[in-house]
Amino acid sequence: MKASVRSSHLPSLAAGAIACVAYLATMNRTVTFIDSGELAAVASTLGVAHPTGYPLFTLLGRIAALVPLGGEEIYRLNLLSAILVAISVSLFARLIMTIDAAPHVFPAARKTRTSLPRYAEFAAVFGASLSFGFVSTVWAQSVAVEVYALHLFFLVLILFLFIKGIEAQHSSPRTLSRELLLGSYLLGLSFSNHFTTILVVPGVAALLVMSFGWKSDTRRRLVQMVPLFLLGLSTYLYLPIRSASRPLLDWGFTNEFGRLIWHISGKQYRSWIFSGVESASRQAKYFVSNLPGEFHLVVLGLALIGLALIVYRTPRLAVILVLLFLVCVGYAINYDIHDIDSYFLLAYVVLSICVAVGIRGLLEYVHRKRTHLLVVAVVLVALGTPTVQWYANRRGVDESENRLVHDYTLTILNQLKQDALVISYQWDYFVSAALYFQHVRGIRPDVTIIDKELLRRSWYFKQVESIAPSVVHRSQERIDAFLRELYKFEHDIPYSPQIIESRFVEMINDLIDQGTKDRPVYVGPEIELNLGGQYERVPEGLLLRLLLPGERGEFQAPEWPIVPPPNPDDPADAGFAAAIRYHVHSRRGGVPSQGGPCEGTRVGRTGSWP
Repeated sequence: MKASVRSSHLPSLAAGAIACVAYLATMNRTVTFIDSGELAAVASTLGVAHPTGYPLFTLLGRIAALVPLGGEEIYRLNLLSAILVAISVSLFARLIMTIDAAPHVFPAARKTRTSLPRYAEFAAVFGASLSFGFVSTVWAQSVAVEVYALHLFFLVLILFLFIKGIEAQHSSPRTLSRELLLGSYLLGLSFSNHFTTILVVPGVAALLVMSFGWKSDTRRRLVQMVPLFLLGLSTYLYLPIRSASRPLLDWGFTNEFGRLIWHISGKQYRSWIFSGVESASRQAKYFVSNLPGEFHLVVLGLALIGLALIVYRTPRLAVILVLLFLVCVGYAINYDIHDIDSYFLLAYVVLSICVAVGIRGLLEYVHRKRTHLLVVAVVLVALGTPTVQWYANRRGVDESENRLVHDYTLTILNQLKQDALVISYQWDYFVSAALYFQHVRGIRPDVTIIDKELLRRSWYFKQVESIAPSVVHRSQERIDAFLRELYKFEHDIPYSPQIIESRFVEMINDLIDQGTKDRPVYVGPEIELNLGGQYERVPEGLLLRLLLPGERGEFQAPEWPIVPPPNPDDPADAGFAAAIRYHVHSRRGGVPSQGGPCEGTRVGRTGSWP
């Protein structure tokens, strides 16, 4: 029996190990786009990240950053993502086998399955799991530090534990199974990493009710599970506790109860959720059109076969999978952001389960009709299916040579004059990365970088003041005038968009005026012309220095150690390319249009006033 147990882990371990090798080969070695720099800085310094805070990720990231593996902190954090996704692939194999071995959870409506030799069973699990690991968005979570690698790990683990726990509960109905208790705790823990864990709850709840009915025993079990769920959820207490100690990076200043609730609930992002039929339709079209970029057409064909078999054989499993899929896609398409792919992860888990059933069904057919060809079919499934996925998706996710953000940010920082003040909102490829270089690596701590869009939030002034108090104190009068109007906006009190925008512009212009008295002031090419409008914008390296008319300036062409964008179709790469084109354009004497070259890309976190 021990040998059987050990052998049942073989496809799981093999798939995870091969996936891990692929992930390490394609992993980014440094900082990259969007939140990479900020999350690395927060984890390395035990700070507070952008909403919803991600306390569990921060704590695990801190441990990873301290592991003495050599290299920089960002490398070790990227490595953490690769390992977490590889473990998720192994867990997915266990999930498939658990579904297959849970007759009480998923009773068969029709006895149409054919027994397969053990090697064929293992090949089906191995091929399906590795194919799942090479889904583009799944693979993409392994190449750089992000919260979604841990999120994927929990999605698969929670489904595995609840299915296994419900099956165990049927065997021993008097006591609550260990798997259900552990699953409850991990469900709460998963919420403390990413709040979209809520998308798996309807499927889990429906599975419990369909398995046990809505009886008093079922309700009693749910009550017993609540304390462990709350224990896992209590990880969120990290946010106010750590914020009270004034960490270096403290997004939202969550030591105040009201701000903590805003932060955990993602209040500043609510305007992007359920924002209209037009945005939902656009995101839905993107999801459908992008499916062949996630799953090769051959693999999608297997998913369709698998779905048909599931509907025919095990209707309860079909209901749960359809519910999980619709809840995930329904939520994601109503979230109007550019980097939406990670929000479809649960849907890709569901489709990959269908792929696994489709592969097994194909092997069953061959076994019934052409037994002598089974070995050939097994080889094709075990090697061919993941190979097709790997070949189709590897170029799009390979980040091993991508130093674009690293080089761009360091070029800017190294070309700035001493004690420079920079106003920008190039979050995706400069501001976020600079947080890591300045606060973790200690590169150019004399430079003050202000994110223009984050100035739309009251907490950010405390952050700026903690890093550069003189910048805030000199413009305190204008800042206070703006904050009085901002208070109305943040507390849902009637306000005037024109007045608040006017105070906003006046405040930024005062920050510029006060700054130019004793330090060089720079703006990014994306900054609107009405900010610092009385100044001439003279290119110095990759930014524009603000000089009064007649003030002597010196044009400084940037050095160009920057590798071209590896994937120009990616929105983040395209935004970066737009910035580079602007610099070429500005050196030829042109001027930017209002809104800058980054208009239409994800350059900020808050946006303008409604």
